Amino acid sequence: MLEILMDMLNGERGPDFLRALKIVFLAFLTIAALAIFFAPAVKPGKVNYWLLRVVVTGSLLAVLVYQATWQLLGFTKPEFVRFMRRYNKRPNAAEMQVTRGPILDRRGMVLAAPVAGDMWGRRYPLGEAAVHPLGYYHSKFGITAIERVCDPALSGFAPEKREDLLGKGLFAQRAEEGATVTLTLDARLQQKAYDLLEGRKGAVVIMRPHSGALLALVSSPGFDPLNPGPAILDEENSPAFNRAVQGRYPPGSTFKILIAGTALNRGLSPVYACPGMGYIAGPNTPPIRDSEYYAYERKGAEWPGWGRLTMKEAMTHSSNVYFAQLGVGCGPEAFNEMMVRARINEPLIYLKGDSGELQCSRGNVPEISKKRTLAQLAIGQGEVLVTPLHVACFTAAVASGGTMFRPRLCKNEPVEALVELFAPKTAEQLKAMLREAVVSGTGKPANIPELEVCGKTGTAQAPGGEDHAWFTCFAPRKHPNLVVTVLVEHGGFGAKSALPVARELIEEADRLGYVRQAEEVAK
Repeated sequence: MLEILMDMLNGERGPDFLRALKIVFLAFLTIAALAIFFAPAVKPGKVNYWLLRVVVTGSLLAVLVYQATWQLLGFTKPEFVRFMRRYNKRPNAAEMQVTRGPILDRRGMVLAAPVAGDMWGRRYPLGEAAVHPLGYYHSKFGITAIERVCDPALSGFAPEKREDLLGKGLFAQRAEEGATVTLTLDARLQQKAYDLLEGRKGAVVIMRPHSGALLALVSSPGFDPLNPGPAILDEENSPAFNRAVQGRYPPGSTFKILIAGTALNRGLSPVYACPGMGYIAGPNTPPIRDSEYYAYERKGAEWPGWGRLTMKEAMTHSSNVYFAQLGVGCGPEAFNEMMVRARINEPLIYLKGDSGELQCSRGNVPEISKKRTLAQLAIGQGEVLVTPLHVACFTAAVASGGTMFRPRLCKNEPVEALVELFAPKTAEQLKAMLREAVVSGTGKPANIPELEVCGKTGTAQAPGGEDHAWFTCFAPRKHPNLVVTVLVEHGGFGAKSALPVARELIEEADRLGYVRQAEEVAK
């Protein structure tokens, strides 16, 4: 029972819950005292007041004995240690027995470190640029993200660290050092990605495709991890919201990667007519049109359409008319199966700690039974929603030859293959299409000499402003070592705002040796 109570108190609403418990406890004591005080005035034979006294007194003693037992053995229980660290400010509190361990990037650069002599002191060199994956460690606002799920290890109370902690805690009174937690992040790429977003609402995911190792996991805007209060209260900009893993957005044309993969896995590679007036999937459904239709309309001209397109040509031009037809041609069964395999409706776990897991939000793709409803979903619009982490993962599946790996943020976590999302032949075909989209299509500004970037732009309709801008890519084509996915909320065309960020990150990653150097899966 007390274990459950500790978990609740250690949660984000712990302080509010503790205040409520104090009120309830005081109310209970008041009622009990009044009952005992007034009980003798009741006529004999009407109320057995001595039994009431025994029950109340016995209950209080039982609670006190149970609490005392927990306190005596508390140093062996991470739940108790977190509770004491958060709520007990006495010099001999459990926290003072521990020097909290640091959090490092993959090269040993400090991302979070203790401040000597300050129980709650924590130093974050990257500040707001890395606050979303790292979280914060704060006396008032609690513990979040990596600081929370790795808390037992950082505090020195992970299960493997408990060596006769009862005796040490009660008698030795000497400090213990928490363990070091090393991440897959590269501090240089994390900072660069955050800087490139320039305070715009958005997210960046940089990943190693053959292992799922996350080199950068960025959400913008950020906030000061030493003073999270203003960010929590800012509802307009929501800086405390981790857009990289919690934000759910229509994926726009990046979703065409999955639709093309669905068709190619089934041996389908049709040619479709793509007229200027668009494609109507069925009665009472609006026409699906290419973006060129609206561009021509604004100029007072009539869009003639692309004519007949192959899948590769359609990917190059990012033709909505083609992919709406392709989605319908694949059919509900194949579409639903691909959504399950790609884990779109599942939270992807990206860190497993001693005190829980970090995972992204579930996407949203409804199960389809009618072909005509596929037209809108196949172009990444309608009810379909994904997180940037989902997009990075299915992009990485193309880069890795078809296998989708679980994203991971902790360096010592094992590499874990989730599913063969695409057949190897399909992955090679998709690579060729995405390369052509960069050489001569919508992703042309990302065509960096010698790096053979493969990618897909995305422009997704969004309420309340301009469209969301996407660009997801990998490089180099033959032996991909890097995946970059960028989202800019209300950024307009993907090639306009998301692509330039991705291009600079690829160039920076190349300077740091991540693009041309073969990935070591163990790292």
